Amino acid sequence: MVKWLGVAGVLFSPLILADPVLVTGGTFEPPVLLDKQRLSIEMNSFMLDATPVTNQAYLEFVSSNPRWQRDNIAALFHDGNYLKHWDNNTAFAQGKENEPVTYVSWFTAREYCAAQGGRLPSLNEWEYASMQYRQQQNISDNDYARKLFAWYSQPHSKQQTVNPNADQLMHMHDRVNEWVDDYQLLLSNGDDVDLLSGSCGDGARFMSSFTNANYATFFRYQSRSDYAPQSTTSTMGFRCAYDLENHDE
Repeated sequence: MVKWLGVAGVLFSPLILADPVLVTGGTFEPPVLLDKQRLSIEMNSFMLDATPVTNQAYLEFVSSNPRWQRDNIAALFHDGNYLKHWDNNTAFAQGKENEPVTYVSWFTAREYCAAQGGRLPSLNEWEYASMQYRQQQNISDNDYARKLFAWYSQPHSKQQTVNPNADQLMHMHDRVNEWVDDYQLLLSNGDDVDLLSGSCGDGARFMSSFTNANYATFFRYQSRSDYAPQSTTSTMGFRCAYDLENHDE
């Protein structure tokens, strides 16, 4: 379904995807402290795709931008497995249109979002939206941790569909891990310690509190940061963010 979205003077390009939704800004206490001197940060409002980008939406992108089709993409931007699950450059298996697109690299996810007038969300934006999603869905910290650890212990190789008509954030934790723009941030505690360069015990020094929910979130940081920007896997997808001021008409 092709849709246009206008909210308070904001206009987005048509997408074969659920409309982006507003993530209202506010004070955010990151579960993992990338800067130990900042225990809380102020988040600006932004728009975020309600669901991960689907195969159908990504098909529209590569159909309009042939350089990002499987047989045309430059080797610099992928690891050799880009869209390997599709039948060819512009076709995937029947019935897969509303499944999250996977086998896309950080580079290609960024290009898709730019083509929609958006960008990949920052790590803090994604986690802030995740917090709002948990509140909307009334997901307790323990339920969140249990479900997230269960997913990461056995990530889905066969994706489930998403709701193309979603009007609120959906599937933040149960479909795919998702690329963010700054997914390999360094911790800035003066030691130049990478989040994943040491043990889990070392990394835990940077958790804001030692709760099950924060451990689960830290695990997401770990698993995502293991990738290179060229990486493509069956469990990594993405959704796009949009700056409100950049879409005023």
